[in-house]
Amino acid sequence: MKPEKKATNVKEKSKKVSKKRGNSTLIIGVVAVIMLAGGYILLSGGGSSQDPATTNQLKLPSFAYKDAMTLKAYTYATKHPEMLEQIPCYCGCGGHGSAASDGKAHRFLRDCFINDNWQYDDHGSNCDTCLALASKTQDYLAAGKTLKEARELIDREYQGKYPDSMPTNTDPVRDDYIPVLKPRDSGLTGTASTPATPVKVDLSGYSLPGNFNSLADGLNLTPAGANRAYFINTKIAAGTELENMLAGNLVQPDSFYGKKIIGMYSTDFSTSSWIEMHDLGYDTTKDTTIKARVEQGMKNTVYTRPLVYGHSQNVDNVLKLMSNPKSMQTSYQTYKPLLDAVDYKNVAYAQVITESGNFSDISYTSMTPVNGKVELVKAFNVTDNKSIPAELDKYTPQTTGKVLVIKMTGDLTTVQKESDNIDTIART
Repeated sequence: MKPEKKATNVKEKSKKVSKKRGNSTLIIGVVAVIMLAGGYILLSGGGSSQDPATTNQLKLPSFAYKDAMTLKAYTYATKHPEMLEQIPCYCGCGGHGSAASDGKAHRFLRDCFINDNWQYDDHGSNCDTCLALASKTQDYLAAGKTLKEARELIDREYQGKYPDSMPTNTDPVRDDYIPVLKPRDSGLTGTASTPATPVKVDLSGYSLPGNFNSLADGLNLTPAGANRAYFINTKIAAGTELENMLAGNLVQPDSFYGKKIIGMYSTDFSTSSWIEMHDLGYDTTKDTTIKARVEQGMKNTVYTRPLVYGHSQNVDNVLKLMSNPKSMQTSYQTYKPLLDAVDYKNVAYAQVITESGNFSDISYTSMTPVNGKVELVKAFNVTDNKSIPAELDKYTPQTTGKVLVIKMTGDLTTVQKESDNIDTIART
């Protein structure tokens, strides 16, 4: 992700914002109709959903509906501005500001989305870094981390990442912090979002098909170019501490189809281009009670197994691969070196990411319940042995070919903390 280019003409950008604001009523009205028809709107490739009534109540500007990740960020900034006031932005706006700030340097991440007068700023919608920081903050908090812990993880990842860009001068997180904007100012109540408690269902009679029961299966149905992908088997996670974390943040809710999703695969090509595949644990191809979601620019096929949901062209490509596996190159080959070095088939959660670093270009993470604990597996495709950080030695890594593998077992909180720490070390 690259920081947004600095605005050289604030007045010119202000005109652009005014023009967008003039069209917002019509655009929001159209989007509201689409959301009501579909019953929900997806906020991220990972799968959190937003109640359309809540989205309408927020009265977001048209540019907030640019794509799923942008909508997720502006929704969170509106509902929880006090959280983003304690998170710095690293895109460079600490030196140049934006139109809504009258060119004044931003103080914290919230300024990238909303100013002190509740005027929305399109700065965040045009900046991958701002969107990523807002998403990471929300996801860390939803996963059970404190705001201070989320801030520490973000600072570790982004400090020095863009040496030519000035970060915001944001004060440290404090328990006695008095927010400039409060959640109640947005017309909404409540605190930071928490994962929904999954509905208890007897899953003994459900199973995934042979062509869709692992991360590799999803990648083999994905056109080349995926930069991130994950697969979740909710049956393996059921009844464990992993269940709430996965169901609340990474799996579509039961309301999506009116039934529990047993296998879910999600992959991103960019922040605005993604695919999801779902399996309900039985042959749904002739189940007429399963209804497809209808949204502008999106498709949801319910006559295939797995079911497919995402941007129209992406869904069409998946259907081509289902019909003819040789019709195009897939993303599987990109991640094959990692998958060959680990056991990815019998895990609750598995993820691969393309992220070039000093010693690795792609990475793998999995979590699986084992005897009341959680087994964590991290793997990195090594591109430069000499650059492997010495700090990783304490995890006793093993090497399989060009892949470095780390395994550990512990409670979920410990495993999550160590996973974040390993990722931070890997990026340095």
